[in-house]
Amino acid sequence: MKNACRIVLTVGVLIATVQLGWAQKDSTAFDNKLGIDISYSGLSYLESAVGEFHITYTMKHHAVALGPHIIYQGLFPGQNDWARSGFSFVYQYFPIRSNRLFSPYLFYDLNYGFIKSTREERIPTPDGTDTYTVSRKVVSNSIMHHFGIGTRCNFYKGLFVHLNIGAGPGSFGQSTTDRSLTAGYSDTKVKEHPFSHYETGLMFRIGITYQVGLSELKKQKKCCD
Repeated sequence: MKNACRIVLTVGVLIATVQLGWAQKDSTAFDNKLGIDISYSGLSYLESAVGEFHITYTMKHHAVALGPHIIYQGLFPGQNDWARSGFSFVYQYFPIRSNRLFSPYLFYDLNYGFIKSTREERIPTPDGTDTYTVSRKVVSNSIMHHFGIGTRCNFYKGLFVHLNIGAGPGSFGQSTTDRSLTAGYSDTKVKEHPFSHYETGLMFRIGITYQVGLSELKKQKKCCD
């Protein structure tokens, strides 16, 4: 009987110790955080890997980020003469709270891309019997919705590393202007809105985030004042 009581007491102490440790690691006194994020994303709809800069705001179970694409790397040959730009908005939901050492999350990513290219093409004549040369300018607007899963690790104070992967539906439209380089043929233009065509897009993202608690910012501001 005494041994059984000792075992029960020992188990109780271990459980209490573990619970106390988790309480210290995941305090209920949560501080909302503001910060910046630098990430590298592969986007199939842009046929590019992009560098992104985000302003982030993290709460207990939610986080939002907004920022532009700042660097582009073509994933396929023949894309070097394309001018590309864009931005993304990211929403994250943390089921077990964002201040864990490892914090898995669900995310939604709204990604907009603008692509412009100019190159020479050979196109058929109106009667279809021959071809002629044009300078073709293509402007594309794309809107993509990515849904996915990810995780982040807080490895030093406010410094986080995150990794996520997702997929979703999107749409795009192109405006094509052909300027004739051959005498006797007129210029042509075909314009589409961004919802003319639909596609499925894939994405992955890896990045580093640095965030500071709002209470810490307030203390620093008082010190400066």
